[in-house]
Amino acid sequence: MILGFFWVLLAAIMLGFYAFPSKYIRRYEVANLWGSFWLFAMFIVPVLASFILVNGLGDTYAQVPSSVFVSVFFLSLLWGIGNLLWGISISKIGMALGFSLLIGVATLVGSMIPFFMGNIEQLQTPGGMVIVLGILIIMGGIILNGKAGLLRESNESITSDSSSSKNMKTGIVMCIVGGICAAGFNLSYHVADNIGHIGAISQEQFGNAPWIARLAVMLPSFIGSGVVTVLYFVYQLSKSKSWNKFASIASTKNIVLIAIMAIIYVASLIIYGLGAYNLGPLGTSVGFAVFQTGCIMVANLLGVFSGEWANAGGKSKRFLYSGLLAMTGGIIVIAYGNFIS
Repeated sequence: MILGFFWVLLAAIMLGFYAFPSKYIRRYEVANLWGSFWLFAMFIVPVLASFILVNGLGDTYAQVPSSVFVSVFFLSLLWGIGNLLWGISISKIGMALGFSLLIGVATLVGSMIPFFMGNIEQLQTPGGMVIVLGILIIMGGIILNGKAGLLRESNESITSDSSSSKNMKTGIVMCIVGGICAAGFNLSYHVADNIGHIGAISQEQFGNAPWIARLAVMLPSFIGSGVVTVLYFVYQLSKSKSWNKFASIASTKNIVLIAIMAIIYVASLIIYGLGAYNLGPLGTSVGFAVFQTGCIMVANLLGVFSGEWANAGGKSKRFLYSGLLAMTGGIIVIAYGNFIS
C-alpha cells in the first residue's frame, strides 16, 4: 500500500511539472503549442510505447469484450472534452478558480463513482466510510484553496463590468461540466482494468511487468481523448491560419520541448495507474483522490515559490495554507481508510 501511495504522489508531482518546458517555446500560437502537445501525448507517445514495450498487445485486446472498449472510448471522449472545457473556462474565470473548480469536481466524481462500479459493498465497511470522509475533507481543502485564489485575483485586479460578470458565470458552468467530464479519465481506467481486466491479462498471460501492463490498460483511453483534442486544435489552427508557424526557425526546438512535455505527461498517468494497481481494489477511488489533490498542491506550492502569491495579501495566504493543510489531512485520512479496508 505504501508503494502505491508513493507512485501516486510521484505521478502528481510529475503532472504538476509537465508544462514547464512550454515557457521556452517561441514563435508558436496557442493552437500550435497545444495542438502539437495533444498529438504527441494522446497518440504518438502512448502508441509507440505500447507497441514497443507491451508483449501480446493485440492478443490481450482480443480477449476483452467489445462492450468494455465502447465504454472506455465514450468515457475517454468525455476526458478530452473536459480538458478542452477547462482550457476555455480559465480564460473566463481565471486560473485559480478554474483549477480549483475543475480539480474539485473531477476529484469528487472520479473518486466516488468507482465505488458504484463493482465496489459498492466497500461503502458499508469502516475503511470505505473513512475513505469517503477523507475525500470530503479534501473537498473542503479545495474550496478553501479556491477562495484563496479568488481573493488573490481580486487583489490583483480592480476592474469589473457586466461583461466580465457574464463571463464569470459562463466560465463557472463550463468548468463544472468540464470537471465532470475530466473524471472520464479515471473512470475509463477503472472500466479497462477492474472490469475488462486488461492489466491482469497482460501480466498473467504475456508476462508484462505491472507498469508496462498499464500501457495496455490506458492506450484506448489516450486514443479516445485524442480524437476530441486533436480535432479541436486542427480546427483552431485552420481558423487562426496558424499552420505556417510550424515552418518557424524555432520549430525543431519547439517540437523537442513539446515531445518532452508529452513524455512526462504520459509517464505521470502510467505511474498513476501503477499506483492505483498497488493500492488494491479501491485503488481508483483512493489513488485518484490523492493524485488530483497532489496535483493541486504541487501547482500551488510552485506558485508560492515562484512569487505568484507575493502580492496576494495575508487573508488570501491564510486561506491557501488552510486549504493545503486540509488537503494534506484528507490524504492521511484516505491512507488510513485504505489501510483498514
